[in-house]
Amino acid sequence: MSNLRAARRVTPSLPVLGACLLLTAFSGCGGDEVMPTIARTPPPAAVDLVIPAQAVTKVRVAGNVVAFLQEHLVSIFEQGPQRTLAILDRDGRTAHPYTAPAGWSVVDFAVHPSGRISAVLTTLTEVRIVRLSAAGAILSDQPFLDAESPADPFFNYEGGIHNDTALQPALMRDAARVVALGESLVLVLRTGRNAVVAYRLDPDANSAYVRAWRRLVEPGSSIFGKALISGTFDAFGQLDNHVRIFTDADAAGVIAIAVENDPRFNFTFRAHTEYFGEPLNDTAGVVLTRIASDDGRRLGSTELDTNARSELHAVRATASGFMLAGRVFSEARADGTGWNAFTARVGHGGNLEFYAVLDVDQSDVLFDLAELSTGGYLALGATAYVQNPSGASISESAQPLLIQLNPDGSKLKRLDFAGGARHNQLRTLARLNDRWLLGGMTNGPGTHSGDAQPELIFADGFLRQPPGLPDD
Repeated sequence: MSNLRAARRVTPSLPVLGACLLLTAFSGCGGDEVMPTIARTPPPAAVDLVIPAQAVTKVRVAGNVVAFLQEHLVSIFEQGPQRTLAILDRDGRTAHPYTAPAGWSVVDFAVHPSGRISAVLTTLTEVRIVRLSAAGAILSDQPFLDAESPADPFFNYEGGIHNDTALQPALMRDAARVVALGESLVLVLRTGRNAVVAYRLDPDANSAYVRAWRRLVEPGSSIFGKALISGTFDAFGQLDNHVRIFTDADAAGVIAIAVENDPRFNFTFRAHTEYFGEPLNDTAGVVLTRIASDDGRRLGSTELDTNARSELHAVRATASGFMLAGRVFSEARADGTGWNAFTARVGHGGNLEFYAVLDVDQSDVLFDLAELSTGGYLALGATAYVQNPSGASISESAQPLLIQLNPDGSKLKRLDFAGGARHNQLRTLARLNDRWLLGGMTNGPGTHSGDAQPELIFADGFLRQPPGLPDD
């Protein structure tokens, strides 16, 4: 583990010491981190980055610092995700990667106002937090421990699979997410007990993280795995979407955490109802919980009933509330075009303000969206793909989807974005130099692309700033 570096230690006061014990022996505890001002380097040039054989799945910006995840696609028979955290050079055409220690995978990251970057890494059972400078130097590297997680409530309805001593669910190693709260960090995990837990971590003077609070968001309960009857690639992550977690924090410091309910494969709504005493219908959909960042208290939960099998792919904070986006199975059509995109908004008071289903072009999915200063939203994903109406097989023919939405989440107009070969996806967006920065992939696989030729499971990634978008 050549990248493992223990944070320097300082002597904490006794009241602080107890809060430090569960983080790890590698962490220091002490006063507030002394933060440098963000590097006053020139901003990146107009971005036009091509990444052969790596899809771009997330991009975030703070000041002139641009960080993103690039992912090597793998078959369902290989261990994933295989992601690399990269920092964009100011030329806008090259990037500098951070490589995780052997055996670990980068699953998510956040960029702080200082330009420093926090990444969460996982194995099949473990979690660690790495804090990097704006240039990518390791400032602290800490295994994350939680002695309380094996005792979290668990509702065993019909069996399923769980591992009480792990910090990642037995079904995947991609259930850890982070969000910046200034220079602090929110970490959200689905643990091996299948519970969803949120933590606030504050940096000390040595850039090591100290736990401020812990909050149970959803109790553990039975979860079952999904599998393909045939095929070798999961095009939209539908095999584990019911295990994933989605989170963001707004400017007021309210944290939103959302998870899917799929009555065929998990019991999120049922366990939530029994544990919190907040009745949720046992239907397909999403439950979004809001948490106060100062002390971790629950502010309430909101149910989104999608009325049909659905997948959540994004939660983004906006000035108007928390936006959700994904796709919903509206109709079992013989031609395989029965999936539509959806958007929804949970207001600051917790009300579900709208749920809009979007039929743009045959079949659609939204992966990300952001609020426009002029009102409404810019959203992106994929369209014009075909999926087996009674299964999970997705074609190679998907095209990029870029649309402008009305304030109520409905479609205003589709925007031009040229696709490439095979399967195309627009996955992520952020603002840089008062222009939109878009990331995604071209030349990707469908479900069966690699059945006979495993080498066809690949994609070419990109980061671009196309001209003429709303708010430019």
